[in-house]
Amino acid sequence: MNTISITRNDQSLNELKKDAQKAQKKGLPFIMSSVLIWFLILLMQFTGKPVSTVNLYTFMCSCMLLPLSVLFSKIIKADTFRKSDNPISKLGFICTMNQMLYILIVMWAFNRNPEAMLMLYAMVFGAHLLPFGWVYDSKAYVVFSIADTFGALLIAVFFGNVAMAAFMIVMQAVLTILLFAEIRRDRQLE
Repeated sequence: MNTISITRNDQSLNELKKDAQKAQKKGLPFIMSSVLIWFLILLMQFTGKPVSTVNLYTFMCSCMLLPLSVLFSKIIKADTFRKSDNPISKLGFICTMNQMLYILIVMWAFNRNPEAMLMLYAMVFGAHLLPFGWVYDSKAYVVFSIADTFGALLIAVFFGNVAMAAFMIVMQAVLTILLFAEIRRDRQLE
């Protein structure tokens, strides 16, 4: 297989990707954070509050992403938030910010179709993982992006938000394990 070699300061695209993957540990701190956030979102489903209140609490749970990611970065010694001139690191950040544009759809549902908001939120979350398959050379991101998105839709429609939130916890926990395995494999290949 022929690899594309785009040079920037004598570094190939693959070298830049490897540098970002190693420093950021393939985005693992964010995925680890998502397990806890989806667990909190699941707990919100049992509060007995009106759906609009539960949806508001769901958005509030999302605010935990950055602090939890910083904590998990320290725990697993990922350099997720380092200043870098590596364009791949910057691309990873842009891919993350892309989700913010789709959150507008979720906000629309918050008002117009509150019962569907959590499902849309899960679908946006799952779909935003897709580009990380390329950024981190990870088949797990690709597979889980597709599975999360379609799984959230089907499970929410047929079994409801509680089952869907539980599904998201399981999916993100398995993705976390797979990413740890990919990181270990990459370390052994160095």
